[in-house]
Amino acid sequence: MTPQKRYRKHVALTDLQSRRLSELSDFDGTDPMEHAKRAIDEYLQKQKLDFTPPKENDIRAEFRDHSGDANIQGAFWVSGTVDKYEFSALILKLPSKLGIDKGKISKLSIWDPVVLNNTSNFTGSCIVNYDRGWDIKPSRIAEPYFNKVKALLVQSAEQFIKNRFLR
Repeated sequence: MTPQKRYRKHVALTDLQSRRLSELSDFDGTDPMEHAKRAIDEYLQKQKLDFTPPKENDIRAEFRDHSGDANIQGAFWVSGTVDKYEFSALILKLPSKLGIDKGKISKLSIWDPVVLNNTSNFTGSCIVNYDRGWDIKPSRIAEPYFNKVKALLVQSAEQFIKNRFLR
């Protein structure tokens, strides 16, 4: 028999849900946890869990805008799109120990603009957020988008820096 995984996350039930769960358990004599487990199992069976993330070669990323940062000499902000998501990043002139992989990317956010418009919650719409440290690490699904944006930024950072200082 395979041991069950235990998760440290807790689900908070509303008062109404707790009362209904108790009533159901009193009615049929089943443990309330058994009802909760069955409900969760039923929900998971209805979900589409066979999602596979896209391949990086199938993802399209491009810049939309870039501008210098007035507070940090030699740094600049870039923004763009990666498939249905948008991104914004702060690129430094020199690598930093606080950058992604100790590189020049100091800040990077990738978010879903539809979720942002519907919720007005920037953090809640992010699939990736790095601000001199990981706030939201890329999940297995978000990783191809993150890798595509990171490659684009690393590849283009030198070009942006040269263009900025040749003006």
